[in-house]
Amino acid sequence: MKILPLFVLTASVVSSFSLHSQTYPIWQPQAPVIDAKFDWVKTTSGEWLKGDIITMYEEELEFDSDEFGIQSIDISDVAELYSKGEQSIRLNDGTVMSGKLIIKDNKLTLTDEDNQHILSIDSLLSIASADGNELDYWDGEVNFGTNFRRGNSEQSDYTISAEAQRRTSTSRFSSAFISNFSERVIQETGKKEETTDDQRLTANFDWFFSPKVFIRVADYEYFADQFGNIDKRHTFGIGVGYELLDTTDFSWEVNAGPSYQSTDYLTVETGQDDNETSAVINLGTLLKWDITKDIGFDADYQVKIVSEDAGRYIHRLKTGFEVDLIADFDLDLSFYLDRIENPKPTGSFTPNKNDYRFVVSLGYEF
Repeated sequence: MKILPLFVLTASVVSSFSLHSQTYPIWQPQAPVIDAKFDWVKTTSGEWLKGDIITMYEEELEFDSDEFGIQSIDISDVAELYSKGEQSIRLNDGTVMSGKLIIKDNKLTLTDEDNQHILSIDSLLSIASADGNELDYWDGEVNFGTNFRRGNSEQSDYTISAEAQRRTSTSRFSSAFISNFSERVIQETGKKEETTDDQRLTANFDWFFSPKVFIRVADYEYFADQFGNIDKRHTFGIGVGYELLDTTDFSWEVNAGPSYQSTDYLTVETGQDDNETSAVINLGTLLKWDITKDIGFDADYQVKIVSEDAGRYIHRLKTGFEVDLIADFDLDLSFYLDRIENPKPTGSFTPNKNDYRFVVSLGYEF
């Protein structure tokens, strides 16, 4: 009578041990049906995204997801990639090719009308659309920041900025605009008084001579600052640049070249000319660092060496953090510094050498 329960218990334990010792296959998500109306990318984590390839530059793929907006993906995190149309690629040796693109198993397959080319993914420098749609070459961002102060003092500050880039496999056009405006209410009279009013527009066109070296074919800057006594300042130049470092998360480039500058002043001392021209030696550096997937840091510093009357040294620094929020929106925390070593006196006063500000703004990427 006691043997039967013991037998049942033993059989149950053996059955349970056998069940748990079995090897079950690892579950794998089913691959989607590739719809030819979209570009497709699969990350090394197994996630699939459909949408449009924007570009690949500095080992970072920009992909406009149909569901999640613009995503930046390190090329090392791309397991598979399928393009719906033709893409133009540039290789490390300077070769440019076009065709439908597939990346899989660390191999790049490019198919044109006549041939199929199989290449190592390590030979890839950049990707750009080649299907004739001009909008595919462009991306950019618009930012707006504001601050209101009420109570014992009334002041309003506004900052509007925008950036746009057009990139192909062999060239890069970059432009940026920023405008700052502030006004306060004079308590005694109730009238509004402007305290800040400046604008800056920059644009440059780079042609990549090699993976590390680029020629700055054209470089232009417009600047106006009412309270810095600058009615308008135009700078035209050329240059050459070199990428010191270029990794998945970090890039650092430098540039240098000659320029010509013309400055019109609002007010000058008696007997002085309100226009000043000067030859310029322009030196600059640009650093970008992806600290995490959602947080980026950049620093852009330029110095112009000009004549004594034109200011001697003109410095410009823009640095800060960009935090991805949701979809195509992000939060920008930016610090700006403008310095003129020898500012032009107006007769009644001499503008301060330094002009700096910290701006918190909301940005939209497109």
